[in-house]
Amino acid sequence: MIKSRAAKGKASVTFTVDPQVGAQTAAVCGEWNDWSPDAGSMHRDSAGGFSLTVGLDAGRAYRFRYLLDGRRWDNDWAADAYQPNDFGGDDSVVDLTALAEAVPPTARKAPAKKEASPRTVRKAAPAAKPPKPKAK
Repeated sequence: MIKSRAAKGKASVTFTVDPQVGAQTAAVCGEWNDWSPDAGSMHRDSAGGFSLTVGLDAGRAYRFRYLLDGRRWDNDWAADAYQPNDFGGDDSVVDLTALAEAVPPTARKAPAKKEASPRTVRKAAPAAKPPKPKAK
């Protein structure tokens, strides 16, 4: 799962399913899409896995799970947290609270260093050689 800050209080989250799960179809279902597999249908990538990028509101956490082949629920094992659900399992959690914090002002650029003229360049002293080990 890849998270990044987007414009106007939004976050961009890319959900991924590894090809090793052996699924033919995958959907990411969560609180933001009312757990709808149709709204979170993922795209197969060239390696045989699946991915989908979703725009979510920053500043909160969302529960989600993957629905594989329309019948098998799976968690994201790289999720930020897990919370018990009403079905005796756990939901994965993506936490976007840190992405809502104010963006720090850009650092001022340090003034460019002046290059020394050829007349003032000095050679560096040769590096000291390490001491030889004592013979036993």
